[in-house]
Amino acid sequence: MRAVFRTLAVIAAVLVIYYWAYPRTVRLYDYLTAESSILEVPAFPEIKEFYPDLYAKILSDTKSAIIKGGSVDDIISENGMTLAALLEHDLPLASPEATSAFITSFVGVFRKAGNNDPECCVELINGNEQCMWQLMTPEEQNDLLRAIALIIRSAHTGPAELNDVKQAEKDVGRISSNVVAKFGPEIDYTAQTPLTDEEKKKVCFAIADLYSETLKLPPARSSDAIKYLLSGPGEEEQQ
Repeated sequence: MRAVFRTLAVIAAVLVIYYWAYPRTVRLYDYLTAESSILEVPAFPEIKEFYPDLYAKILSDTKSAIIKGGSVDDIISENGMTLAALLEHDLPLASPEATSAFITSFVGVFRKAGNNDPECCVELINGNEQCMWQLMTPEEQNDLLRAIALIIRSAHTGPAELNDVKQAEKDVGRISSNVVAKFGPEIDYTAQTPLTDEEKKKVCFAIADLYSETLKLPPARSSDAIKYLLSGPGEEEQQ
């Protein structure tokens, strides 16, 4: 399940750029207001402050798309993975508040996928992130954008590395074992083998449970567990 955490960074990066660029690439007059309005989107003030080169490129690509009739997909393909890599770098250094806000943003979405579109969880695990952020309501998208802003700012102003690896390993191991015991060890949680519709639902709810149980830990331990899941060595064993 750890690979899913890495994919969340890609979802977040795509959402940041899509949220900003999509409504602006079809209206010519937005060329004149692009530079001022971009900073109204949560996370972009932090991107400008801490990643000025990326900020300048996203802004430039958006203006170019407005003039030349390009699409938001072009902007995402040019900048999405760069931002995702930066988020992967920043999340292990983010504050407990930021990591909690980031993961909280996804718990309800995975449950929603389990109820409405379980295939989406499988697509996510296999690297197709679009279906997941399309499931988000505008409010959920805003919550995620604010969480991304917290991640970037806290990682650069007060970095907090994984503090207690042994405790994080114990917490993740216990939570993962409980999740597998609840949903069954026979399911391929890596989604590398064909799954029935019922198994796909279980994968969605298992991931949601993994996140929500991690969030129930005391803040510092919860943050460490999330960071361990993101960057710890190897994959958790299924017991």
